[in-house]
Amino acid sequence: MKKKLAAIAILSLLISGCFGGHKIIVETGDEDLVSCPKRAKTGETVTVETVIVSDADLYLIVDGVNLEPIREGYYEFEMPDHDVSIKVVIKSNGLA
Repeated sequence: MKKKLAAIAILSLLISGCFGGHKIIVETGDEDLVSCPKRAKTGETVTVETVIVSDADLYLIVDGVNLEPIREGYYEFEMPDHDVSIKVVIKSNGLA
């Protein structure tokens, strides 16, 4: 019985690794994202592309990770060993 349980546990780990790791959940602002993967493996660099706004400030919030801007509209983070949530917030900067 122990051998069967061990085999099932190993098989579950292998299958979960083969099917893309952890979820990337967009909680708010999905209409403001141009490109965002749905899943990523732990340690993988994830690139997110947002719309470019000129009359407001765009904030990209990813829980539990350090988000690095690459260039205007592009951000990167390293996928942690858990699912992450993304929120896009656009606030008026008073110029419009």
